[in-house]
Amino acid sequence: MSRFASWPQGLGRLTGWRRIVVALALGAAAGFSMPPWYVLPLMPIGLVGLVWLLDSGLGDAPRRRRNFFDGFLWGLGHFSVGCYWITEAFFVPPAIFAPLGPPIVIGLAALLSLFVGTACVLYVATIRAMPGRFAGWRRVPLFALWWVVAEWGRGHVMTGFPWNPAGHVWAFSAPALQPAAWVGVYGLSLLTILILAMPATLADAVPRRWLPSVVAAVLALAIGVTGGLSLEARLAEANARTTPVEARPMLRLVQPNIPQGEKWKPELRAEHAARFARLSTVGRPPEVAHVIWPETATSFLLAQSPSYLQALRALIPKGGYLLLGAPRGPMTAEEERRPSALADSVPIWNSLHVVDDQGVIRATYDKNHLVPLGEYLPLRNIIPLSDTIGRGSFEFGEKRQTIALPGLPPFAVAICYEAIFPDEIVAKPRPAWILNVTNDSWFGTSSGPYQHMISARLRAVEEGLPVIRVANTGITAVIDGGGRVLRQLAMNVEGVIDERLPPALSPTPYGQYGDVALLALMVMVALIISVHQPRHP
Repeated sequence: MSRFASWPQGLGRLTGWRRIVVALALGAAAGFSMPPWYVLPLMPIGLVGLVWLLDSGLGDAPRRRRNFFDGFLWGLGHFSVGCYWITEAFFVPPAIFAPLGPPIVIGLAALLSLFVGTACVLYVATIRAMPGRFAGWRRVPLFALWWVVAEWGRGHVMTGFPWNPAGHVWAFSAPALQPAAWVGVYGLSLLTILILAMPATLADAVPRRWLPSVVAAVLALAIGVTGGLSLEARLAEANARTTPVEARPMLRLVQPNIPQGEKWKPELRAEHAARFARLSTVGRPPEVAHVIWPETATSFLLAQSPSYLQALRALIPKGGYLLLGAPRGPMTAEEERRPSALADSVPIWNSLHVVDDQGVIRATYDKNHLVPLGEYLPLRNIIPLSDTIGRGSFEFGEKRQTIALPGLPPFAVAICYEAIFPDEIVAKPRPAWILNVTNDSWFGTSSGPYQHMISARLRAVEEGLPVIRVANTGITAVIDGGGRVLRQLAMNVEGVIDERLPPALSPTPYGQYGDVALLALMVMVALIISVHQPRHP
């Protein structure tokens, strides 16, 4: 008998508060496998423990409620660790809502945990519906399939919140992220769960019970090696195909490091403008063609501030552009007639403007995927929350677009939160790069800004496009089309990066076909585990 055989039995006998504590602890442990901690062994421990909790009741009468709560509690521990950083925003001065921070995080974790609980119920129900078909190692790919269905749902249902998908555990290694170029981050999650949950089979009472885990380890090694080789080949091809390095535009990325508690104070507006001006010009090499500021770099409506637009002319390289985040009001007669999100208020958008060296706004992108409660009030036309918690609402922008201007390679924009959504950034025609402007100063030095940065890296891998990330307090970075960080500024430092735009890689399968590639992978895995009947129960 396997030395592990008694472990799932022991877990299965747990009831009451002991079972609750174990499920919470397993999920929380897995949370520390995510960035920025990367304690990778905790993910297989958490996943294997969850599989054993679920497997322990397969021989009993159906207990869907217990299956659900095993998964729900696992998720509650996992997402409480993964999303604790949200509490930081409630402690930004004046911190009048600070007591609400912890309960809101727990409430969010509970909502996200509904997807894990549902996946666990479906996993057990599938095994019960087809006795014997998913015995042995086959149950682990089945578990991975339902996990990814739930993870995809978490990223899409009710506006979605695809924070910390399982595939992010590999972000310490760019080669290990490369499957996302083929099947996206959800496909990477499928492979992750399949590999890291496979040690659950070590407790099976079958011959060669160690073999599935060895195969999973070999698969992980193969992914890393082939990912590294393919990345080098694609980078070499891109460098050979594109213009010489000297012909690529040099960008200046500005990280002003303005604390969130000071950012919106009117009396500090002139000081902040002077800081941006200094950082945009001091020591600037003549090769710099364009300057980029972060999200909401100005706290006022830029398009309605002609004097400030003219002052910007002195900061912009000749023939170049300043790209900056700023709120905006109506810019056309049609927008002026548009009803506001809130009654008796002017419509406001969270926007990215492109200003030329004559102080003229040449292009504007309005954020489309807004943060619930943070940037818009759900049911705002029904429930008048704005009367009690403030304005709290931006207008929704148009769908994704590619911005093309003379002298600037065409680009897509993701403002802050939009970078976590894998299928909502790039439009046709395909851009040459992705610009991600953000303000993560709400979250201090918690795990949030680091995890947000990983999402930007995954978007680079999925699309094969470099990502230029400009943040208020960090992390500002230059990311190539393979997800490698070429340059970055640390958190809570003032500084600039002068760097040439990396080349775009060839279009990726995921970039061309999106979740169709993910579906193909899922069908392939489902066929492998269901076509051939196992010889052993």
